[in-house]
Amino acid sequence: MWNRKSIKEKAKKAFSANYWKCVLCALIFAIFVGGASGGFSGFGTGIGSAYSNLAAQNEYTTSSEDRDDEINVDVDIESVEDGTIRITDENGNEVPTGGFVAAGVAFLVVMTIIVILACLIISAFGLVIEAFLIKPIEYGVRYFFRRNLDEPCSLSAVTHSFDKNYMNSVKAGFFSSLFISLWSLLFVIPGIIKSYEYRLVPYIVSDNPELTWKEALKESARLMKGNKWKTFVLDLSFIGWDILSILSCGILDIFYVEPYKLSTGAALYEAIKYGNTPEAA
Repeated sequence: MWNRKSIKEKAKKAFSANYWKCVLCALIFAIFVGGASGGFSGFGTGIGSAYSNLAAQNEYTTSSEDRDDEINVDVDIESVEDGTIRITDENGNEVPTGGFVAAGVAFLVVMTIIVILACLIISAFGLVIEAFLIKPIEYGVRYFFRRNLDEPCSLSAVTHSFDKNYMNSVKAGFFSSLFISLWSLLFVIPGIIKSYEYRLVPYIVSDNPELTWKEALKESARLMKGNKWKTFVLDLSFIGWDILSILSCGILDIFYVEPYKLSTGAALYEAIKYGNTPEAA
């Protein structure tokens, strides 16, 4: 059995002994793993904003053209027949409205299709980049912290996933993310549970590059059985550090909290896998 105190003590000792390399490695993790996902999300949000602005501009242009034509639109209540309201100008001539409505609906339909297609393309592109670049980098960073537990590790370990059975890292990263996303569609909690179930996949793939992605996911699920709640509580124990990181505008996160977390994740894997972290009395 393992406990939070011994896990965190070992993690802190390991990253403190190789401090600057751990900080740099954690910075790589933050830029590629955290920044890339945020970038794709922000790009999609930008397209949605552009769509809204374009729709608003179209509405403004239409209303401006109406003002340029100097058409004073009035509603003649007495001309209501069969539930239809006829709009007339200042000369009493009826103003046709069907064309404006049809044009507006057509514009919204076309723009909606464009936005949906753009989002699908961006999502597909994001999945490819994540699978072939981001996940192998993440796995390499976690391998670095795993190795660093025993002795100061070289930064070259970050490229481990590109050197050792690269496609297994790609497949394991892709399918674990896919399954977590699909489970998240059943509300948030199943997705969170599945993410903890696959928590150890990066370490398993790094330690055993010959394993298939199915075997890696299955092994992670086996190891995390009975450990998901304790791991969740371990994550919660960093809330205080997270608050301090926010108050320091992220400076503390870069130079202490993120390498501390990554080192703790590696120590957790070692404790669960090999049971070599004694439980405190």
